[in-house]
Amino acid sequence: MVVNTDLKSKRNIVINGRFTAAYIQQYHIEKHFPWLNTIVKEGKLLGKGKIKPKGCKKEYEILIVYDINDALRKERVFVVNDSQIQFNKTPHLYPDNSLCLYYPKDIPLHLDLNFVDVIPWISEWLVIYELWKKYGVWLADEVKH
Repeated sequence: MVVNTDLKSKRNIVINGRFTAAYIQQYHIEKHFPWLNTIVKEGKLLGKGKIKPKGCKKEYEILIVYDINDALRKERVFVVNDSQIQFNKTPHLYPDNSLCLYYPKDIPLHLDLNFVDVIPWISEWLVIYELWKKYGVWLADEVKH
């Protein structure tokens, strides 16, 4: 199947029917978050980019993985250029060192969270992380892990 996703440039993207969700997320991420470069590979949306949120002293390199077929967490976000961000040393991380951007029980089971809606939470996490490093307290709502 060929889907024209950008009417201005007339660019056509070939979409495998099984991976449509990843391509839809890719389209919206590229449209709204140009700092992320994305590809779809084997049904997963992969992305990498650099961001320096307002209020942060440092620029962070981010790696994203979105897998619609993952039953637990479809999205995983990693900071790849800060070796201090480590599970059991930094708050609000999963054991694979991916960022904990929200409390899963706050999302109703019937609601499928769009990954594009989660992207702004990366900036929020990074600002709070830098404040945590400075003050030693996580200055945001939280559920202890």
